[in-house]
Amino acid sequence: MFKRLTLCALTLTLLGTTAVALVTAPEARADEKTPWIHVSVTENGGEKANVNVNLPLSLMEVALDIAQDEILVDGNIELEHCDVSVADMRRMWTELRDAGDAYFITAEQDDETVRIRREGNSLYVDVDGKGSDAEKVRIEVPLSVVDALFEGDGNALNLRAALTELQKTTEGEILSVQDGEDRVCVWID
Repeated sequence: MFKRLTLCALTLTLLGTTAVALVTAPEARADEKTPWIHVSVTENGGEKANVNVNLPLSLMEVALDIAQDEILVDGNIELEHCDVSVADMRRMWTELRDAGDAYFITAEQDDETVRIRREGNSLYVDVDGKGSDAEKVRIEVPLSVVDALFEGDGNALNLRAALTELQKTTEGEILSVQDGEDRVCVWID
């Protein structure tokens, strides 16, 4: 049960944050600074490798157009193999959003602790493994991005709206994963 709850919560939150690395609907004008997405992967254990990706979000329009044929319909992604319907997720999100600042979930197991909380205008997911080299995950998503993700009806998530909102509202780190000596970081500026 713990792993399934953790997986569903992380999947929902990660969907909004990692999708920005694939697609967006830019609304930037020539007189505005175009936001950039940065992804940094540093592997110090095992096979050492470093990867840095720095792209303007406006460039992601091409990726969205390509993905249209494979996984998206009008900027929406259908969830086919999820135990919880998108309609139920929408209802749950409305209740969580309206609850105000709170720790919603704290789940502890022998090897990790997962916390999901709302603070101010952001939703946070923190995963802390136990031990000196344990994995640590930090995710921060503006509430307006999750609201946009759930716009519409049916069993689809509105990626186009969520990513447009992410582009308008977010600056700074949105995802951090530390696993021993290895690190992944995603930020927007």
